[in-house]
Amino acid sequence: MNAMEWIQTLLISGLCIPSFCADYRQHCLIETPKSWFDAQSYCRERGYDLATIDDMGAMKSLLGLNADRAHDELWIGLHYGGPERWHWSLADKDFYREGERNYRNFKGGLSGARFTLQYDLKWYNHGNGEKHVFVCYDGNRQGGDRYVLVREGKSWTEAQVYCRSHHTDLVSVRNSTENQAVAEASGGLSVWTGLFKEAWYWSDGRYSSLRHWDQHAILGNFPQSCAVMTSHISGRWSQRSCHELHPFLCTCTRKHVLKVRVLSEDIQELNGPAMKTAILKQIQKMLNEGTLRNHHKIAWKTNSDGQVFTEE
Repeated sequence: MNAMEWIQTLLISGLCIPSFCADYRQHCLIETPKSWFDAQSYCRERGYDLATIDDMGAMKSLLGLNADRAHDELWIGLHYGGPERWHWSLADKDFYREGERNYRNFKGGLSGARFTLQYDLKWYNHGNGEKHVFVCYDGNRQGGDRYVLVREGKSWTEAQVYCRSHHTDLVSVRNSTENQAVAEASGGLSVWTGLFKEAWYWSDGRYSSLRHWDQHAILGNFPQSCAVMTSHISGRWSQRSCHELHPFLCTCTRKHVLKVRVLSEDIQELNGPAMKTAILKQIQKMLNEGTLRNHHKIAWKTNSDGQVFTEE
């Protein structure tokens, strides 16, 4: 979105602000094949890093960079290494309040298998290759209807693909109330939830639990393994040796400063903390409803006198 489009959007919405900085993430396709490590160095030398993908919305936008399918596989920033951690399949960070990602209700030890079944409120580790029914979460529904039991036995990865295709994702359980709701939806059956454990990390160190592996991929826990986004229409990911040569995606941060003239008789009110905060919240809401969702940071840019708004 260029500066003119931003200004038009602000004027149409009725928001009038003199200046603010918009700092958001874009992705750049680098077509020269390199190893994952050389690609990482290339991005970092330019102040960027290999691409981190935060959610399915960002995943869909990336597909447009390779819309002509000119490249079969592209490096992204995900690589194997470090201790294993538990993640929820539903990656949208706005879905979780503080601490809700860490709710657990396991019975028994946590070693071994890396995918989670719920049965009678308790959670158990199982292998991906096992077939079980599962519960999807549907963010477009309300109340208990958000938890959708699918009575078809699938592996965990197959269940994830199904939920993302027909609903939102495999179910996340953020607290004991939701644990009870999922148990009620399951009808007494053992069901897959969205919790999984692995040791893949993003190059720039940011946290994102999004994983978009090909459902037929066999993922081994091997050092020097890195992730590629394939040219398939879904852009699913596969594991490759980090030493292979592929084009790659950098996350490129851009900053834009916009100025808009505003008509007001009360300059002190406009410069008040409450008014500035209220306007920023409105802008944030507008951006979250558009194509820049979760890919921007906005802040006021002050003038030499420390104020945001000045009279002409």
